[in-house]
Amino acid sequence: MGVAFHADDYGITEQQARDILALSSACGGDGALSSVSIFVNSPAFEIAADLARPYVESGALRMALHLNLVEGRPCASTAEVPLLVNARGTFCNDFVGLLKLSHGPQRWEFRRQLQRECEAQITRYLQAFPQMKDVLRLDSHQHTHAVPAVFDAAMATVREQGCTLVHLRCPVEPLRPHRAVGNHMPPINLAKDALITWLWRSNRGKVPAGCASSLFCGVVLSGAMDKVSWPLVEAFDSIARDRAQNVEVLFHPVSVPIEQCLDPQNEPFAQACASEARDREAACLRKLAHNRSLA
Repeated sequence: MGVAFHADDYGITEQQARDILALSSACGGDGALSSVSIFVNSPAFEIAADLARPYVESGALRMALHLNLVEGRPCASTAEVPLLVNARGTFCNDFVGLLKLSHGPQRWEFRRQLQRECEAQITRYLQAFPQMKDVLRLDSHQHTHAVPAVFDAAMATVREQGCTLVHLRCPVEPLRPHRAVGNHMPPINLAKDALITWLWRSNRGKVPAGCASSLFCGVVLSGAMDKVSWPLVEAFDSIARDRAQNVEVLFHPVSVPIEQCLDPQNEPFAQACASEARDREAACLRKLAHNRSLA
């Protein structure tokens, strides 16, 4: 079964990074985790990169860049990206805010600033993992790369830096597997999935040749990924096999004290970062590994 159990938001703090790696049996821990996406704009980036490096280099753990345009401080100077930040020098737009800016009167300057920040983040990532230039894996915080302007900026940066993109998250989630196992699908999450699906139509034809995408699970149960079970995973895998794809099951495991989040004053993100739901997702990853061993 080609299933990756994936953790976004890796590297907010050193302790969170250690706790996430402990969810991977391949990294000497106890859990089903097999890949992570790292925040390069985190103050703990270098430490988190050092912790993961032995497992990444050995092939035990897959690493992706978690492009972040909505939380914390930019990697570019704030003077270069004023449309992206507030007076405190932290990102000030969420998914909808970025989408609005991409259609507003400053849209061309906004796109230029987006590309500058994408360049700064990819550069910092490659400084820590230079081998990733030829095997770049990319996704984004809050799935903002579904916004066509963000997608275009990211792909332009990938080309200009001479990177080979081998995997790009396609955050479009089918509902059939959830219906098959009787999952409750919160209306707000269904609306998010519908918006991302609609926006992604503009991006499909612009994915670089040779770049793979996995069948995705992670929006419809957002905030409740502890409800993931092996029957649900198998339902996704059945569709993926028909499409000759792998499956990516996205978790946000391990809560972080709110004062240690990337921007404690950005309440919606900070509250999500500190939520006990993240610890339940960590427990689910351990349970999935245990249940698989009993199968």
